Parts: sequence; C-alpha cells; structure tokens
Amino acid sequence: MASMFSLPSELVLTSIVSQFPCREQQIRSLASLLAITGAPSRNIVLYGLEATGKSAITKAILQGLSAEPDKSLVNGDSDVPRDQLRYAVIKSAECITGRHLLEQTVGAVAKAVDWEGDVGRCENVAQLVVELGRMLDGWRTSDDGATNRKIVLVFDGIDHQREAPPTLLPGLARLGEIIPNLTTLYIVTDPRPNFLHLPGVPHIHFPSYTKPELLQIISSTSPTPQLPGGAKETQETWSRFTSAVYDSLSKHSGRDILSFRSISLRLWPRFIKPILDGQLSSTPFSRLLVANRSLFQNETVLIPGIISEPPLAKSRAVVQGGNESKGKYQGIATQLPYYSRLLLVASYLASFNPPRLDILHFMKSASSKRRKKGGGTALSRSSNTKRRSISRKLLGPQAFVLERMLAIFHCIKEDADSRGRYRNWNGNGNANERKRENGSADIQMAIATLASLRLLVKMGAQNAGDAMDGACRYRVAVGWEVVRGVARSVGVEAEDYLAD
Repeated sequence: MASMFSLPSELVLTSIVSQFPCREQQIRSLASLLAITGAPSRNIVLYGLEATGKSAITKAILQGLSAEPDKSLVNGDSDVPRDQLRYAVIKSAECITGRHLLEQTVGAVAKAVDWEGDVGRCENVAQLVVELGRMLDGWRTSDDGATNRKIVLVFDGIDHQREAPPTLLPGLARLGEIIPNLTTLYIVTDPRPNFLHLPGVPHIHFPSYTKPELLQIISSTSPTPQLPGGAKETQETWSRFTSAVYDSLSKHSGRDILSFRSISLRLWPRFIKPILDGQLSSTPFSRLLVANRSLFQNETVLIPGIISEPPLAKSRAVVQGGNESKGKYQGIATQLPYYSRLLLVASYLASFNPPRLDILHFMKSASSKRRKKGGGTALSRSSNTKRRSISRKLLGPQAFVLERMLAIFHCIKEDADSRGRYRNWNGNGNANERKRENGSADIQMAIATLASLRLLVKMGAQNAGDAMDGACRYRVAVGWEVVRGVARSVGVEAEDYLAD
C-alpha cells in the first residue's frame, strides 16, 4: 500500500527551481502545501514586496502539479489512484468592486472545471459558497477516472482590492470549511496581523533580492547587441556592467529587479558604443567605465516613459550626459521676461554673496575698480585668500531679505542697460534707452511669478506674513550653470558680482 503522504515530483520541482533561481526554499514549501498527496492546507498566504516572484512562481507550480492524470501515476503502478488538480487565478487589479471580484471568481472556477451549466449571479460571499459548491459537486461526481481531486483558488493582490467589504477576507478564509478539497491562496504585499481572522494559516515570505541574487538572475539575460568578441566576451562585460549599474543607480533609486533589468538593457547599447565604433576595447573595463561615466550620473533613465529616444538623442546623451542634469531649467532664458531674469540673477547673488561684501560689489564708487572673475580687488583678494577655505558656490544657497535683493536688482539693472544690448534704435541710428519701469507693481508680480515657479523658495511658514514684505526671506532654487546663462542673456556677467 502506498503512503498517503509524498512530496511532489522532483523533476517538476527541479525544473521550476532552475526557472526561478534563488527561490528554492519558497518553491519547495509552496509545492508541499499545494500537492494533493503533500501537506494540504485550506488557506495559504504568500507575502512580499513587488517583483519578488510570488505570482510567477505560484502559477508555475500549479501548472506543474496540474499535469495530465496519466502523468500522476507513481512508478507506473495502476493500483495507485490518479490525482487531478485544477486552479483558478483571480487578479484584484482587474476587479473594480468586491462584487466584481466574486463574479470573476465564479467565472474562473467554471472555466477551470469545464462547467457546462449556467453560471448564476454572485453578489456576496454567501452566494459565492452556493455557486462554488454546485459547480465543484458536479466536477467531483463526473466520471473521468480521477479519484483524488483538488481545486486551488488564487487571489492575486487581494490586499489592494477596491471597494472590498470588511467581511470579504474572513469569508473567503472559511470557504475550505464548507467546500471539501478546496485551498485558497492569497498573494499580498504586507499583510496585517491575523487579517484572515483565522489562526494557524501558513505564511510564506518572499524577501527582496540581495545584490548577489540580482546579479545572478540578471546574468541569465542575453543583452543586445553582442560584442564583436563573441558570447563569452559579451557575458563577462555584461556581468561587470550590471554590477556598476546597481552600485550607481539601482541600489538607491531602483525599485526592484524589473527596473534594474530595464535600466541595464537601456544603457547597454550606449555603454558598448565605443567598442562597436572601434575606439575602445572591452579590456580593461575601467577605461570603458571612465569613458561612459556620464551614463551612470544621469538619473533620467530612472524615469519611465512610453516614447523611445531617437538615435540622435541617444548619441548626444553619451557626449552631453552631464548637461541633462539641468533638466527642467533648459531654455529658461528665453521663457522668462526681461525683469524676471534680472530678478533671478539678483536672487542668486543675494544667496551666494555675504551681506558684508555688498558695498564692495554693488556701490557705484566701486564700478571703476571692477574686479576680475571671483570678485574683489587685488588687495582684497590677497587678504581673503588666507581665510577662504571653501568656495561659496559649493556651500549652497543662503536665505536673503527681499529688500536686499531688490537693491542688488537695481544695481545690476543699470549695468545691463549700459551694455546697450536692449536698446531700441530709431531710423537715424540714434539709440533710445529702454524706458525705466514705472512703479513697482510689475517687479512684485515678477517676484511672485518666480516664487510660484519654485525658482525662488520662501523661507519659514508659507502663510506667515505678506510674501511681498521687504523683510520676507527667500532662497534661490537654481544652480550656477542656469544663472550664468540667464545673466548673459540680459547682458550681465554674474562672475563680476560674485564673491569667492
């Protein structure tokens, strides 16, 4: 007489383990709980973060266990009863309400057991029990030669079900008490303690992949295009490349193995472009890594999109990858009005210049002694060198008073007007100066616009005091590369006013 308890077929488990590496423990545990001759359980909970293999492994195990009846014979002995396992997968992401989930469950079970009768409506868990019992009773009494039958219900993402009644999960957990040979499997992300209101439910944890596991899984991916040296050279370079991608991008910004694989496949053609062009070879790898260091500094690849980049943009990104860090501020000099650009430059100077040096940089008497790049005369430069340790551009922007920024604005405005770039020329060749602003309404409106665009950030509480009060404190939110381009667009050299 054969034993009533036996583990699933080792051939099936070995095939699944080779298909999903680093998950052998979870695969064997789940297969033992789902097999008819294993250690059956009425309810099983699989939990873990997204992209950890829960749904794919569950489907692969059920497909392996639900083989043809002739394949379930043990050692070919005809005296051993044949087993038959059917399963139905219900995805909560495809169900908009709790009732929709129940009706999808009835339809999936009817399809799994080849039910030929009518499928009734299902509005609550009580009707679900009646419909499932009616279909499964007909399936068990069918004469197809199978003696051991089992049905598995898989609820994928049930913890994110929309408009789910509070009694849905406890009701589903008790289906096995009413319907024999029924196992309900729940795939969730982060289950609450005792969320089924039923003790003794086995839980199987799918932890996140570690770096060695990620690299082992991603190494089975065949990247395209291949290197000229063949498959061996491609595999060696791919392994070292994925390790560099993980350390620079995926370790801190990547969400899971899916994003890691996507980033690696997107960067691979651009990474090996110097090899395909004949400029470099795959060895030494460090030289290839230095030549493509801009790829690992560009975080725009982490942003998902549905529009592929044109080939020209990809080739430019290799050379000008560092310029993409400006991102949303590209072309800002042509989009802001004249006074708004001057106010933005004045805000940057107010943030990065100490107030004690305003007299030196912005007084009219000091205009004849305009200093070189870095600010300061030769005398002041020699005295400040002993005390200076870090450039102010590296210390980050400091808060400034709005009244001080407006004073700097009027100073650099005169300098911009004196350059003659924005004069209007009449027909006789005489220059007409730009009209000075009348009042301060347009200036304050420009400041409010810069604040709404988040180019200026108000310090302190957002609703405390008037935003246009002279004592209100702001801080600039753009970098040096942006401000230098904006300043030159209005005829101002920001280096002349910036202290070291």
